[in-house]
Amino acid sequence: MTTFPERPPFVPKMTQTCYLVTCTDGPNSAEPRAEHLAGHLQHVEDNWTRYITAGPVREPGGEALVGSIFLVLADSLEDAQTLMNGDPYLTCGMYETVKYQEFSNSIGQYIGGKIWKDLDSIKHRAAGGPTDDITKGVSK
Repeated sequence: MTTFPERPPFVPKMTQTCYLVTCTDGPNSAEPRAEHLAGHLQHVEDNWTRYITAGPVREPGGEALVGSIFLVLADSLEDAQTLMNGDPYLTCGMYETVKYQEFSNSIGQYIGGKIWKDLDSIKHRAAGGPTDDITKGVSK
């Protein structure tokens, strides 16, 4: 069993942009999922270091897959789209929608803590302020 400190430690913010790619299956997606599974797995395995995590999603308590979530490291939106467009699951038209959003890895087991030093260091963000001070731990 993994043990963690009671409070999350400060960790540096990731320097590369992360994109949350949310894909929602279209109707009758089971057949293309099965047909393109080998190509999809080959693509994600070949590019595994570009994903923070990725996987299918289901409705709560359900068994049927209804989409996929990818946290993709990329130098730009275009870079993330190029990576994703190499995945047969995207190119076969299985997904009804594909949405890209920038994502900030701020706290959790994966990053090993939290990216803010204290409340004052991020208070300006709650009002929509700039992000450049979060890694320095100082407020504006």
